[in-house]
Amino acid sequence: MKKIYFITSNDYKFQIANKALMGSGFELVQQQLETPEIQSDSVDEIAAYSARWAADKLKYPIILTDAGCFIEALNGFPGPFIKYVNGYFTAQDFLNLMIDKKNRQAVFKDCLAYCEPGKDPVLFTSIAPGTISDKVGQAGKTAINEIFIPAGFDKPESEIPTDQRIDFWNKHVNNFELLADYLKSK
Repeated sequence: MKKIYFITSNDYKFQIANKALMGSGFELVQQQLETPEIQSDSVDEIAAYSARWAADKLKYPIILTDAGCFIEALNGFPGPFIKYVNGYFTAQDFLNLMIDKKNRQAVFKDCLAYCEPGKDPVLFTSIAPGTISDKVGQAGKTAINEIFIPAGFDKPESEIPTDQRIDFWNKHVNNFELLADYLKSK
């Protein structure tokens, strides 16, 4: 069985990926590694660069993900910089930027990159739609989690039961399934 290393410290993501790759003939191994992130407004470019760097450094096939939250009324801010912005902004800070904004549409864009050493990465991208709430929800993992309302819900993600959140993300972000199909076809 061929091994693929998933560059992540997120155990939950690793479990989802492992389940998706079951029966593909590949064994997934979790690997923690800080990768460089280029400055770009494209999660695809960031994921591709980091994946190529990690595969060439480690000398084995890897996967990694990069994601961003794109708020239409803020011209796509914070985009792929969500991880950094969450370190500085509270949920209320985001809402302060949305004062008098009628358009509350937002999307999460997730890019999964698969890369073998010395080769170009293969990218799988998904989009999960939603809106930005008018008020801060209950405490969550991140500031954006407290104000992002996934499509089909009427409250922020931080207030949605875990099983329903998982169903939403599995429905809209199916990159691991796309990767499994790709690997089976190789």
